[in-house]
Amino acid sequence: MIESIRGSVEKTADSNIYIRTGPVVVRILAPGYFFRNVSAGQEIDIPVYLHLQMEGNRIVPLIVGFPEVRDREFFERFISVSGVGVKAAVKALEKPPHRIASAIASEDYDYLTTLPGIGKKRARQIVAGLQEQMKKIYGAVPYGRAVSGTDGEAEAVLKQLGVPVAEAVELIEKACGKLGSEARTSDIVKLAMRIRSDR
Repeated sequence: MIESIRGSVEKTADSNIYIRTGPVVVRILAPGYFFRNVSAGQEIDIPVYLHLQMEGNRIVPLIVGFPEVRDREFFERFISVSGVGVKAAVKALEKPPHRIASAIASEDYDYLTTLPGIGKKRARQIVAGLQEQMKKIYGAVPYGRAVSGTDGEAEAVLKQLGVPVAEAVELIEKACGKLGSEARTSDIVKLAMRIRSDR
């Protein structure tokens, strides 16, 4: 079982991150919320999920990458729902897992149906299968606070840059206070890092 992969990002394309680790380049499939925040030349160390799928008479390995272990744990629960396969789950995770978990815990079907490939029937199946788990693990609002998609993405990026979670939350709040609620993830991250360097 592959636990994590560390290396330099060679390129990104079509939801895949190509990571050079030693003499080998590994292709990692990444959910949208994570993929958007990775760029060539970046050094990363990410937890991964290895899936072996059948294609005809071949067994094809598929590696999915995440910014943190907690996200992988959510993914493993997400694909335990009947009818939610690995590729479908990766496609659906356009938003950070903690925001999706919050929607599951609070039965927010409107939010769940905004995720790619998730219709009303599938949303009901997901809530029925995971609601109690999400309430126990994450609570009604994960991490004890309401997190927008942009805030969550910015937090994931800052953690990849080595900023502790508590500090990342503080920096994001300060950055959003100056930029406003419509700020883009990249702008939040840039200002947050500038605030950090000025301390």
